[in-house]
Amino acid sequence: MHAYYIWYFLIGGFLANGMPHFIWGLSNTIARSPFGQQTKPKINFLWGLTNFIAATLLSLWQIYEKTFSSGALLVLLIGFWIMTASFGFGIKRYYLKK
Repeated sequence: MHAYYIWYFLIGGFLANGMPHFIWGLSNTIARSPFGQQTKPKINFLWGLTNFIAATLLSLWQIYEKTFSSGALLVLLIGFWIMTASFGFGIKRYYLKK
């Protein structure tokens, strides 16, 4: 396995993790983030944006390094879906506690 696959896995994870936080921030919803259980929408928006920026910068770096391949795309999608699934299971536990 190529070492750069790890970066593509992280890109997928950052993209999947950024989406719910970004949406919660835009919809002005108080939600959970790495900074606490009841995080203000502005913090969630910024956390989602930070994830998108990290994914973008890693992607640009990998484009510059010319490491893209069909295998890399598959690893990116695996990272995306693993993060999406872990978010889904985590949010279920979060809302069942309320």
